Amino acid sequence: MATHAAVPVHRHGALGWVVPLTIGALYGLYTSFMTREDGASAGAQFAVGIVSAAVMAGLCYAVGRFQHAMPREVRAAAYAVLMGCAVGYLYSLSGRSVLTVTVLALALAAATFIVTFYYYYTHED
Repeated sequence: MATHAAVPVHRHGALGWVVPLTIGALYGLYTSFMTREDGASAGAQFAVGIVSAAVMAGLCYAVGRFQHAMPREVRAAAYAVLMGCAVGYLYSLSGRSVLTVTVLALALAAATFIVTFYYYYTHED
């Protein structure tokens, strides 16, 4: 039986939510590790890790879910902002200065933008 060409087929497999959850969990674990201060684990350390994991998983899910509706420039910028903010936040937990964290985050965001834009430009649908 033939279907009409205008009928969209939406297939959202398990990877649509497993990958963001995995990235969020790993990010939360690393965040809680970075907030540890030469002592035993504390409740505040786990709270920061859980909140960081939830935020990262939610942002990764949102970017992944809506990436096909964005133009390639906006899609590359979304991944660049996500990468820059995530790494900048982790680097700020190490006690570095705001200027050092900002320079690193901007450098990684710029590199991510260039790489993802090139990929999306050369692999258009």
